[in-house]
Amino acid sequence: MEVRKPFTAHLLIGSFLVLAGGALLLENLDLVDIGSVWRFWPLILVGLGIVRIKDATSRREQGVGLWLLLLGLWLTVSILNIGGLTFSDTWPAVFIALGLSMLWKSLPALPTLNQEKEHLHGA
Repeated sequence: MEVRKPFTAHLLIGSFLVLAGGALLLENLDLVDIGSVWRFWPLILVGLGIVRIKDATSRREQGVGLWLLLLGLWLTVSILNIGGLTFSDTWPAVFIALGLSMLWKSLPALPTLNQEKEHLHGA
């Protein structure tokens, strides 16, 4: 019997799709205007990144979560012009992040989370 996690990325994505679909349907029926709210969509990536990091069982999964988190934050800052920053100001940060990622991958492998847990528990 498989035990389900109480909160997963699937739950977050599914909930978002239901809410987004409902909001878009209501907008198409001219019942609501979601134009200003839609600017916050990158926060979905932030949420997915946090969930992915929290549920990670390996460093690779943590890395994917971190990328989603950083991408969501970058898009949020750029779309909402937080601190006066726009895409034209912040796009070089993507190159820096990609370069740091490549440098990080070239370093010697770190132990996996499972190996660290086994080491701590003396298994």
